[in-house]
Amino acid sequence: MKILVNAIPMTGLLTGIARYLRNLYHTIHGMGRADIRYFNGSCVMEAMPPMANAGRWQKTVGAVRYLPDHLIFGVRAARWMKYEYCLNRVCRNQTPGFSVYHETAFSPARLTRVPTVFSIYDLSLRRYKETHPKERVLFFEYFIKTRLRYARHILTISEFIRQEIISEFKVDPSMVTAVPLAADPVFTPADKNVVATVRQKYNLPPSYLLFVSSLEPRKNIDLLVDALAETKTDIPIVLVGWKGWGEKSWFEKIRNKNFKNRVYITGHIPDHDLRAVYTGAQALIYPSLYEGFGLPIVEAMACGCPVICSNISSMPEVAADAAVLIDPRQSSELAQAIETVVHDTGARTLLAEKGKARALGFTWESTANQTLDVYRNAAR
Repeated sequence: MKILVNAIPMTGLLTGIARYLRNLYHTIHGMGRADIRYFNGSCVMEAMPPMANAGRWQKTVGAVRYLPDHLIFGVRAARWMKYEYCLNRVCRNQTPGFSVYHETAFSPARLTRVPTVFSIYDLSLRRYKETHPKERVLFFEYFIKTRLRYARHILTISEFIRQEIISEFKVDPSMVTAVPLAADPVFTPADKNVVATVRQKYNLPPSYLLFVSSLEPRKNIDLLVDALAETKTDIPIVLVGWKGWGEKSWFEKIRNKNFKNRVYITGHIPDHDLRAVYTGAQALIYPSLYEGFGLPIVEAMACGCPVICSNISSMPEVAADAAVLIDPRQSSELAQAIETVVHDTGARTLLAEKGKARALGFTWESTANQTLDVYRNAAR
């Protein structure tokens, strides 16, 4: 089987989509069961493209956010149509041809020569439009309406999102397959000396709660700040992730509540350090309003870090009974969960053990095998 992949989403920060795609294709390549080619918008490459420089990428994306929405939409739309033209040219000239094309971006490409498997990671661009840049919502809405019919099959990452896709786009259930993700193999419990070294590197306190994600509205940091104010404990929280987009009302809350030495913001940090930060945390707090999967939940569990997460969207499906599930609209529930995990050593230990067992149930080998089955069926 010869697979062509849109490799552009692989080259952003190593979060979410990029992490998923790089782990998926690294595993498939290691299995030796498919011939993979990566398309960068102009040419086909045999090797997976390198990651972008994290600092430079964040500066570029941040600068673009200050441009008018209609201008960004116009540029993105023009670039996408150019991408489609180049993709069709490559597929037309390729001998032998590709068995399947995996569209990993926000819209399926207009491609009829090769069966297309289109990944939809979540429907936040419809369900929570207000939490995304307007130009991204416009892009998604325009192209999904005109391009979805070119997809032979839709691949997603949780059963929750699968059901949403079937309902939202009125597609046959047989056309949509959910294949869960897994933690990157780097995420295992770190040695205590490594934890201490990394803690010192980022000037983190000896004991802390942890939040890992892009700092954007959908992640519900406002509720997290409110919950911290309601707890009797003064344990600090460490926020790890790039600054994302949208209003930062939570930042104003932090200043107004005078959380002296209780909130640490590290920005994006590399995986080898993140592993130690997970291991050293009292718990991961993940009160997101909506997730396609929620990789930080499994990453934390794999590192032996107890998890408190939302009881909505895909998160109960991922966490099962290995996390404390809370209503992400009730700060009092989160505050109580924090108090329990921080003060009850037995509960914390049990959560860590159940979490490690839960994380072992998600493997990239399983994800790769199920994904290859989708490709084979699409290529028939």
